[in-house]
Amino acid sequence: MMKKIALFGGTGGLGSKLSNIPNLTEKYELVSIGSKDVDITNFNAVKYFFDENEIDVVINLSGVNYDKFIHKITESDLIEIKKSVDVNILGTINIITCCLKKMRTKGFGRIILASSVLVAKPVVSTSVYSGCKGFIDSFVKTVALENANKNITCNSIQMGYFDGGLTYKIDEFLRNTIKNNIPMNRWGTIDELSNLIDLLITTPYITGTNIKINGGIDF
Repeated sequence: MMKKIALFGGTGGLGSKLSNIPNLTEKYELVSIGSKDVDITNFNAVKYFFDENEIDVVINLSGVNYDKFIHKITESDLIEIKKSVDVNILGTINIITCCLKKMRTKGFGRIILASSVLVAKPVVSTSVYSGCKGFIDSFVKTVALENANKNITCNSIQMGYFDGGLTYKIDEFLRNTIKNNIPMNRWGTIDELSNLIDLLITTPYITGTNIKINGGIDF
């Protein structure tokens, strides 16, 4: 029987492309989940999804970015900041909390969370987003430790700049500057991302790890 993947953030820029990659769709039963399908900031909505579905692999690409210099943040920014924290941190906690019960019962699970190169190579004005992703990189280590004896792995992917998603929300001038600073001088491809995901699914000895895939922009 094909293992079933729940891909949160599956209707976003990267997620929608990943949902159509044969490397995943031909090997796994993949369910793409957008915010209109499941509100990951709502614990009961997430719990209901996992209660109603048998999921072997959880991938969370969901993310909300909010750019502003930290010294310029005012009270009027707090709504957007809270949204970013709710999706990036609380949403992640809800997904992992709710998926683990069944995974632990059946003795199998793969959890893959999207982190960012910004954790290791900061960019000005991204403090809230990069801070949230720093949480992810720390979070996976404890989740992995707590569940390793149940054949459940948990890893994060520190993604660099890919051909899709948030990359194209960056101002064009800055985007070109970033690309010129990538040693490979190109964006990552969706095929390369799917290859790494498949590796993490099929290699249970990799757990509690932050894996960098960034074209050499940070080591």
